[in-house]
Amino acid sequence: MNILIVDDQKFVREAIKADLVESTFEYDFQMFEAEDANQGIETIVATEGNIDLLILDLKMNNSDGMEVINFLSVHACYSNIPLAVISSSDKRTLGLVGSIVSSLKLNLVGVFEKPINVGFILAQVTRLQNQYGNEIRVKPPESVPGYDIDKLLEDEQILLCFQPQVDIKSKCIIGFEVLARMYDENGYIYPDTFLPLIDKAGLNVDFTKIIITKAFKFWAHEKMLSAYTLSINVTAEDLISDNLIDYIIRHKQAHADIKLILELTESQEIINQASVLNAIARLIINDISISLDDFGKSYSTYERLDTIPFNEIKIDRSFVCDIDTNEQHHLIVESTIALAKKMSVSVVAEGIETESVLNILAELGCDIAQGYLYSPPIEGRYLKAWVHRYVHKDTAINEH
Repeated sequence: MNILIVDDQKFVREAIKADLVESTFEYDFQMFEAEDANQGIETIVATEGNIDLLILDLKMNNSDGMEVINFLSVHACYSNIPLAVISSSDKRTLGLVGSIVSSLKLNLVGVFEKPINVGFILAQVTRLQNQYGNEIRVKPPESVPGYDIDKLLEDEQILLCFQPQVDIKSKCIIGFEVLARMYDENGYIYPDTFLPLIDKAGLNVDFTKIIITKAFKFWAHEKMLSAYTLSINVTAEDLISDNLIDYIIRHKQAHADIKLILELTESQEIINQASVLNAIARLIINDISISLDDFGKSYSTYERLDTIPFNEIKIDRSFVCDIDTNEQHHLIVESTIALAKKMSVSVVAEGIETESVLNILAELGCDIAQGYLYSPPIEGRYLKAWVHRYVHKDTAINEH
């Protein structure tokens, strides 16, 4: 196992090497050292990227670790080197660096506060090894095949999945968010692949119409679902289209029993346009609720709550998922819930994966929970069975 340690302090490098040698992990270690970013980059090049673990200090006298990170990001042949970032910086800075490395699609083992636990880092590397195969390195993603997005939409090769939203106090199902997937003969095509293609082709409105049509048809067919809200994502750009607004309103009028919520994602340039505000007013007048999606992220601001009569806000999953360990995120979520309560706006928390996070949200007074703790997105054909299982399981627990 080839390990490169980049740190300007010799005693730190020696301590890491000693810990590696004394570790119980069954690897034959070959150590490489560098005291600054330039030496680190030179070693990576000299070994042709044959590094199984790069331990990188962020702050060094003559350089900083970001130089190495940036080098890895612009040279695809090295971007899959497992990277463990170490630093004595505060946790917020470590969190920022972690987000940057993840956004650059590098193979991040973790960001660790000094003094580090070498055994823990090796355990993380082993986890990656077990997850991705016999080689330590995580393989770069396979190239994405080209898609004829026009044909996919024409053939309506779109599958709807539904993720449940649960009342935190009563534990009753409140509703479901629609999440679209596309598919072809090779299987699922996920939003991070097809949404940019739809946007590039200028087919956003057509796509939203298809989602509206399929979701309403499904909800109308499954009568038991009429008790639950149906949340569908739209963008502020969608709302510029009068044709789409008319389309949504007609569907709502034809199915008055469907409790529709439009989850609005926005852009700073679009959201305040008079046409968009006019569209939102028309939707609200026609008994269509508006939710401010991904609150706290992107362009979402308190100004939105003051300008537009939202029925609910959804706190972005990036703030919710770790509130049991991230004090900063805990404070953001706490203040958002407190503000929403004062404005009589319901709060949905996305990205809940653990009971610990759910319990904190309950203490803070959050209304509705959504996340893998309850269920991943469920294909429509399995939704009725999932509801039946959940309702009967919840009833049994309450009776007990």
